[in-house]
Amino acid sequence: MTRRRRIAVIGAGVAGLACARRLQESGAEVEVFERDAHPSGRAATLIDGDGPFDHGAQYFTASDSRFAAALAAWQAAGVAARWEGRIVAIDASGVSDKTASAERFVAVPGMRRLGIHLAQGLPIRYSTAIACLRWRDGWWLQGQGVPGDLGPFDTVLAAVPSALAAELMQGATPLAEQARAVRWEPCWAATLALSQRCGVGFDGAFINHDPILSWTALDSGKPRRGQVEGVAERWVLHARAAWSHRYRHLDANEAARWISRSFAAAFRGRSPEAHARGWFWPHAKPVNPLPSACLWDGERRLGMAGDWCGGPRIEGAYLSGLALAEAALA
Repeated sequence: MTRRRRIAVIGAGVAGLACARRLQESGAEVEVFERDAHPSGRAATLIDGDGPFDHGAQYFTASDSRFAAALAAWQAAGVAARWEGRIVAIDASGVSDKTASAERFVAVPGMRRLGIHLAQGLPIRYSTAIACLRWRDGWWLQGQGVPGDLGPFDTVLAAVPSALAAELMQGATPLAEQARAVRWEPCWAATLALSQRCGVGFDGAFINHDPILSWTALDSGKPRRGQVEGVAERWVLHARAAWSHRYRHLDANEAARWISRSFAAAFRGRSPEAHARGWFWPHAKPVNPLPSACLWDGERRLGMAGDWCGGPRIEGAYLSGLALAEAALA
């Protein structure tokens, strides 16, 4: 009897989960390793006393038929819904409406739900950061804080930001250098809870003229977000890449104060009372994503995927994960 391939997938973001599900459906024996305590990567939801906030990816769109089919299934399962909010772009000359420029979707009741849904039925080891891999009659993984090596695996697939994938695969495959060439923009995010409505007249805005702010969204206005007593509105604010890079070493609370002050100056004036919290994303957006949908070394049976292959955004991550699974199955 032919032995099933044993495959390790490192990373339980959208790319890793899409990859692992396709492999499992094909009959492969898959194990997923995730350094965080939960899945979904940058399709993230932060939950605190003020409620849930989508502090990472804000929404997603669908242009590829394969991703559109997955989205239709998610909608049917109650995992995703269309975001009908008014989206604008703001610059020094005024406000322009961008609502009709794309169909935007969100996971419900928070973006993390997408990863939770994709993770169903997969064997995932959370809070397991893989530090390196070694060949010894198969691939063995060494995890931080994990006693002993993990393995052996016939195939190892890394679905993490390119810098982390390159570090993991260094010395194991020449593809590590291709991954290392991808550059990233960071992003400081701030979650903002308001005690009163600020009445800005939009649900999301691309900010093109502010030295700090680049995006703001009324997170509590997205579908099925629920309400928290004493909180009238929940906003997510993203800082510009240049500002985030320059002030990447700021304390999170200080960064949140700067970002929320910029929002207040632009839209709120001195009121109402607010509570802000900061979060730094070092790998928010790939600057020069690779043209290929994934990286695959068939001789060594090592591969890499993510939104830094083929194109950024959630759709790109999902398709990259599928492409890597197909390469590993060929």
